[in-house]
Amino acid sequence: MYAEALDYLTCPHHPVAPLTLEAGEQRAEDGEIVTGALRCPVCAARYPVAEGIADLLGPIRFPETLTQALNLLPLTAWGYERTWRPNALTALTGEPFGYQRELPLITGMAAPERGGLMVDVACSNGLYARALDHARGNAPGHVVGIDYAMPMLQQARAFARAEGLRISYVRARAEALPFGAGTASVLAMGGSLNEIGNSARALRELRRVLAPAGRVALMCLIRDDRAPGRAVQSFLGLAGVSFPTLDQLNRAFAAAGLRLRAQWRYRVVVFSLLTADAA
Repeated sequence: MYAEALDYLTCPHHPVAPLTLEAGEQRAEDGEIVTGALRCPVCAARYPVAEGIADLLGPIRFPETLTQALNLLPLTAWGYERTWRPNALTALTGEPFGYQRELPLITGMAAPERGGLMVDVACSNGLYARALDHARGNAPGHVVGIDYAMPMLQQARAFARAEGLRISYVRARAEALPFGAGTASVLAMGGSLNEIGNSARALRELRRVLAPAGRVALMCLIRDDRAPGRAVQSFLGLAGVSFPTLDQLNRAFAAAGLRLRAQWRYRVVVFSLLTADAA
């Protein structure tokens, strides 16, 4: 993680308390904090930084679903962007849908050139985090990738460093984001909402952290209209992956206090631009 993240990170148990860096940290040549510790001034909880990643969760608990368990495997993290992810949307939409089409959609919705705190929530290998940082240009701010799976974060950090990007990676949960209320100008999430057990709570966290003029750029999957697709989704449901209808998804946005500004649907893949509901 980088010192820029300290302008935003808070204790996951006390989101109004900024985390402080203890003395004695070790840094890489580019300033990345490689080892050290963060401390909460309220509860005195101590969070380690190791291999450039801040861990705000502590020991791994038993995964709630098979999908979450698979995401904890180093092999899954290694193969995610090397095998499945580049071809995922093409397979799911039935039309050519590579990164050259997907990522401009996300960055166009997010408008990272405005700067500020940008968070790739449940980031996996950090695909959206890297896209946001590239598109940010010289705008002041910082990109942070959040995920609960350490192997995913380790691979995300490796990809970012290989591209020369200053992105901070933090082990935390989407249901308890380590940021103060109204601090994020951009929140992005790609597909992970389908895998989060308490998606309603995760959406409320997005709303809590979102700045008044901030944007949420979200890609997720909905229930298939076709019988074969529904059969596959029912099987995946056993592993903890949920597929709402489009109406259910949009009602969940509204219930969390997020206003739908624009939406694009490609078969089961839906891109949504959300803002804070002032009401």
